[in-house]
Amino acid sequence: MSDFPRWILSGLFGLLGSWIIILNYSMVISWYRHRRHSSRIPLLGGLGLMAGMLASPLPGVTRYAWVPLVIDLGCLFTLVEFCYAVLWLQVFKR
Repeated sequence: MSDFPRWILSGLFGLLGSWIIILNYSMVISWYRHRRHSSRIPLLGGLGLMAGMLASPLPGVTRYAWVPLVIDLGCLFTLVEFCYAVLWLQVFKR
């Protein structure tokens, strides 16, 4: 794949993923300040930004494609809830 389509694809995925990550943070801030409950979008922001980083033509960017999964609150909360449901409720409660 030539560099131009990779830049376009990387930019689109990166912008979409970054926008959803920012929305997830704004939901948490809104809940903290005003106690208004809103729904997070789990996994979509982190996976979108990760796909953008994997499609990037820059050689060193793909090494850090796991970082969006950690910084996205939707992914982080989903991972914590999954570990709680599987490990704590299923394994340790026997």
